[in-house]
Amino acid sequence: MTEIKEHIYRYRHYIGVAAAVALVCQQVYYRIFRIPKNLRHIPAIPYGQQLKALRSDEALTSRTKRLVFPLLSKCNGVYLNRMPFKWTIYVADPEIARAILFKPEFGHKTRSVTDSLDKNSSLFEFVGDDNIAIVNGHEWKEQRKIMNPAFHRATPVGMFGSLMPKVFRLVEEQPTLPALDLMQKLTLDALGKSVFGFEFGALDDPDSVWVKTYRQVFDSFTDVFSLVFPRLDPIYRYFSAKHREQYNAVYKLIDLLDGMADKKRSMLQDASNSDIKDVPDHEKDLLQLMLEAELRGEGSWTKRELRHNMAIFFVAGQDTTSHALTFCLYLLAKNQDIQKKAREEILNVFGDEPKDVFPTLEDCKKLNYLDMVIKESMRIYPPANDVLARDVNEDLNVKGVFIPKGSMVSVDIHALHHRPDLWHEPDKFNPDRFLPGGEHDSHVGVTYAPFSSGSRQCIALKFATMQQRVVLSMLLRKYEWELPKDSKHKDSIQFQIPFNIAPKDLELTFHKRY
Repeated sequence: MTEIKEHIYRYRHYIGVAAAVALVCQQVYYRIFRIPKNLRHIPAIPYGQQLKALRSDEALTSRTKRLVFPLLSKCNGVYLNRMPFKWTIYVADPEIARAILFKPEFGHKTRSVTDSLDKNSSLFEFVGDDNIAIVNGHEWKEQRKIMNPAFHRATPVGMFGSLMPKVFRLVEEQPTLPALDLMQKLTLDALGKSVFGFEFGALDDPDSVWVKTYRQVFDSFTDVFSLVFPRLDPIYRYFSAKHREQYNAVYKLIDLLDGMADKKRSMLQDASNSDIKDVPDHEKDLLQLMLEAELRGEGSWTKRELRHNMAIFFVAGQDTTSHALTFCLYLLAKNQDIQKKAREEILNVFGDEPKDVFPTLEDCKKLNYLDMVIKESMRIYPPANDVLARDVNEDLNVKGVFIPKGSMVSVDIHALHHRPDLWHEPDKFNPDRFLPGGEHDSHVGVTYAPFSSGSRQCIALKFATMQQRVVLSMLLRKYEWELPKDSKHKDSIQFQIPFNIAPKDLELTFHKRY
């Protein structure tokens, strides 16, 4: 007994440290895995199952059927999930979804994501907590007022079309090629030019410094460890050389954004500089339009606000648009009859003369069937699977579901888009759902919201959909395409790990029509 006491005394410091570590681990475990008492009346996806699903190659549709749909009947289309950082109430009921997106009692967009981040993390440094996607109230109205002229101008259809010959060149050099890689290069170049007038040159030189820099930046935002343990990001950076490189890339891109903003502001303030001022509005980039609104006295930007808003348009727009285009190309490859019908409409509008035709805004407005194709593609594979959560300001009871004050609530867009009681054969690609008076028009509440809905609907909706119309119309006119004979995506699409939001190694074979 004496020897045992001596050992305990000798190692008392280590025992104390071990006990403290065990206590911290227990607290972290409970904070992450234990459901708060005021939310336990709502059926929940166990967090362990959620993490396992994120690390698997299971398609989101399959995961939704397995984990989400069994819970919806238990609580009027509502369930609980811990995504990304806190336990959140997710809604897949059309009427409750409409209430969340349109009624003020559901409060403001939550700051839980940015509050969970370390202020020195790469994501916080890049997009901040003062961009239009996150701010609320008067601050949001002021930013929206400055941005409205930029997003209500004529969409830069000509700029979208001007990039397509570069896409055609790459297709002709390699008729069977990775579809996602091609669309990512295209959307990166389009966003660089349209947001702040910068030539990334991704379609010309995929190995350029700035293309690599942007990919490093985006990869840092989707790192699983950083998302699960956001406050440990600076420590993780200390131990991981790759993470340090990504962090340095973030600052490199920040310096580029700040430099472009300073240069453009100086040019606009120079009364003698007519080259930039005389450019038609539809040819101006977003940065110039935002600065011009500021100079007209419609509001003002701090340097950080301006940078963070340019950054959020990049982060929110680049991969979502490239994914949307890739999924649409895939669905058209699998459904040759629909591809043929879409092409017939395009030939009726543009003619079938064997030369490239660049669409105008008026041309794009005539492409009704193509618009239905794009909508149906985004129903099956929405650009965002849910909306940024709202903070609930008071105890609420909606359709018999008690939503306590202080909780967070979001809309599960993917589940709404795939509910079999709302959509007939929801996994089937059927653009006719969006015919006037068709299936979608018969719905009550919000059942389709690829860009969210209500006053906080994505401000760049018009920009993103018009880009898809231009790209797809020009591809359909010039090519026919199909899946290669040995494609692993022949039966169903295979996804990248983690998160399963992008197709993995999807190749398409293009056949030139002229």
